Amino acid sequence: MKQIILLGLLVSMAVGCTKYNSIDTGLAQKKYPGNMYEYFHSNTYDWDSLLVLVDYMGLEEYFTGEKEGYETVTFFGPTNHSIRRWMYSFKSYNDMGMATYKYHSMKEVVDGEGVEKCKKLILSHLVKGKYEVADIPLGTSDDNESGIIFTGAAENTFRVFSFRETFNGVPETGAIRLYIRSGFNYTTSIDVASTDIEPMNGIVHSLAYGFTLGQL
Repeated sequence: MKQIILLGLLVSMAVGCTKYNSIDTGLAQKKYPGNMYEYFHSNTYDWDSLLVLVDYMGLEEYFTGEKEGYETVTFFGPTNHSIRRWMYSFKSYNDMGMATYKYHSMKEVVDGEGVEKCKKLILSHLVKGKYEVADIPLGTSDDNESGIIFTGAAENTFRVFSFRETFNGVPETGAIRLYIRSGFNYTTSIDVASTDIEPMNGIVHSLAYGFTLGQL
């Protein structure tokens, strides 16, 4: 009986993994029959914090295709984990003037940081046009010329390149993934967790859960 149970567990694990032996998080839904804003509403587990920010600051038209010049867009999206980590990063001070970190509400954070600054944090992830993985040239983390230098809607720049992973010990035979380099001289590394999610008005590439909003 123990052998049968063990076999069942092994089969279940095999079914739950992709051919690259990584767990499918469910983020990599490809075609979506609606605009990007509607797509976020369809997956609140990953995007409800983003939606709160978008709605509070009146940025909906950037994601519905109604904003002039942004009818088609690519969004390198921070998920709930990234936004919540950002909300925990602000200090509070007790009666003795000692700094502590605690969770702040979205309104406290936005009002404290300023609406315009928070708008830029979201819009920095958004670029004009539609860019799938196939459109991003191969590159490396130490070559600041490879890939594509994007200019976000907040007038920031960041570099995105693709890279073919090692599979079964053989270099450049695995899946093609996207990586981002941002910050001063593009020294901040950001992993892209899921790619080519395709609403009707563009592409969403979701950032890894370890990303913190503000690092781009």
